[in-house]
Amino acid sequence: GRHRERQEGTMLLAASLRRAARSASAFRMCICPLSTAVTSGSAGVFPQAPSPLQEFSVVYTDRALNHMSEPFKKVMLDMGSMFKEVYNAEHCVLIPGSGTYGMEAVARQWATNEKVMVLRNGYFSFRWTDIFEWCSIPKEHIVVQAQSIPAPVGCAPHQVQFQPCPIEELEEMIYKEKPAVLFAPHVETSTGILLPDSYVQRMASAVHAVGGMMVLDCIASGTIWVDMEGLGIDALITAPQKGWTGPACAGVVLLSKRGGEHTRETKSTSLCCNLGKWLEVMDSYEAGGFSYHTTMPTDALLVARDAMALTKEFGYAKAYEKAFALGKGVRELMSSQKGLRSVAAPGFQSPGVVVVHHEDQGVAGKFVSAGTQVAAGVPFKLGEHPDTKTFRIGLFGLDKLKDPETTVANLKRALDVAVPEPVAATG
Repeated sequence: GRHRERQEGTMLLAASLRRAARSASAFRMCICPLSTAVTSGSAGVFPQAPSPLQEFSVVYTDRALNHMSEPFKKVMLDMGSMFKEVYNAEHCVLIPGSGTYGMEAVARQWATNEKVMVLRNGYFSFRWTDIFEWCSIPKEHIVVQAQSIPAPVGCAPHQVQFQPCPIEELEEMIYKEKPAVLFAPHVETSTGILLPDSYVQRMASAVHAVGGMMVLDCIASGTIWVDMEGLGIDALITAPQKGWTGPACAGVVLLSKRGGEHTRETKSTSLCCNLGKWLEVMDSYEAGGFSYHTTMPTDALLVARDAMALTKEFGYAKAYEKAFALGKGVRELMSSQKGLRSVAAPGFQSPGVVVVHHEDQGVAGKFVSAGTQVAAGVPFKLGEHPDTKTFRIGLFGLDKLKDPETTVANLKRALDVAVPEPVAATG
């Protein structure tokens, strides 16, 4: 009897061991096969894990894309390549944050204890003054303001239009003051003033003639691309969330060869907004490695990269042309059909930012009731009349550019609710 018990016990143990072996084999094969690297996805921790390795790096979790991973290295290279291609730049620098982070980074790298000049065409070029004063950066800064054109007869006296300082006057001031850096907005977000290429080129030539650096803010330019080398721009600032149809996640600073050299020769006064350090970070990725300065918004940058790729597929030249077609349609709708007067004067009207005078301070809320979000006006910081009231229309993103006629029609339906009758002012 005992022999039979031992035999049965041996058989049970063998069966148990076989089951255990099968279970272990199944675990290895299905969950973490020995022949394959273990990943957060394969281990069942988070099946949709974006990084190809298990995440124990201290920096991120399994649900985030690691800055050391191969997929993120490609994100950095792709973004750098596309930005440099479009703007004809030598270097691309990505700084976590927003466009303003890029502005402050350039200011803290190039303007410390220098005499600088700002072309102010509205509130968002007043931001340079804000940055300088909050951070005590330059030893002196000279402001050159946009100039107003009196309202025509029959128009409210405060509904004036603005244009940049005449280029001849600006050149004269540059030659006289000899700024180390000139900061200017390509498109001013608060007024919709656009600087034409010829204006930008003459401005840059003048500042280079006195040994200075040219910085152009293109955050609100949309797909009105700027040729940095052709126009003489040393630093161009942009961001993913407007012209590039991506999420707000970074300030983008494009540098010319001269701009890159100047950045490496100067020292920033910021840790986080350190243009020189972030240039070195991109250097590391371009050399096939990676680098850490502060934690990067890796997943948002991945989304931004994918949106940029869609713009490239759409066609950069096509996006440029469609932007002007869309802007023309919207400005005609505002002016001809609704009698709304543009803040930007003729010859300087941006296609992507349309700002118009309107006496109703609650007009933005009326757009909301029509299912549409616009932006209320902001102060211009140009010495405008205190009764000035405006609202702003942004025409950014591939979804608007793909079909300008439909975009204008969609806006018109909302405009008919917010501004049902034409107003007296025209222009």
